[in-house]
Amino acid sequence: MSPYSIRDPLVRAELYREIRQGAGDWAEYTIKPDEALMPELTAFRHYGESSLKWVVLVAAGLDDMRQELEVGEVIKLPPKTWIRQRIKYYELKG
Repeated sequence: MSPYSIRDPLVRAELYREIRQGAGDWAEYTIKPDEALMPELTAFRHYGESSLKWVVLVAAGLDDMRQELEVGEVIKLPPKTWIRQRIKYYELKG
């Protein structure tokens, strides 16, 4: 589930905007001290796979993968099914 399967960067930005806005029923996750420099650890703990670190970074409002997550920050993370569905939707759109 890669956002880069959405070829148009403007359309990909729409997906990112949706993730940043969050939804009321999404899971809340508090960033732990050992995750500040390791979004892949957050993704593994929440989703069971580190490849979704991009979702963690987008949900935290970070634009650069080298930026540090804020310890103690609560972010809203979408379910895997939502991510999969929205990527497919945006692939068709752009």
